Amino acid sequence: MVLSRLKKIVEVRGCFWHQHKGCIDSHMPKSRRDYWIPKLARNVRRDKTNEQKLRKNGWDVLTIWECELRDMDRLRARIIAFLNAGRAS
Repeated sequence: MVLSRLKKIVEVRGCFWHQHKGCIDSHMPKSRRDYWIPKLARNVRRDKTNEQKLRKNGWDVLTIWECELRDMDRLRARIIAFLNAGRAS
């Protein structure tokens, strides 16, 4: 989600596809590892590069992981804090 007026981006990433570190959902498949290891590594590299470019261009980025969708109260608090960060009172 792009909030251009605020220069903020909220990105939701799948834990498996984007290899959320420490998350049980980001396991590496046991079969076809020669395919999956480079594929998922490319996703992680691309995410890092894209986020660095966005931040360099003045955007604030909040990454929400798929597993975080299980706790809506905590997620709501994170989003509110992110949206309010840097705003004058």
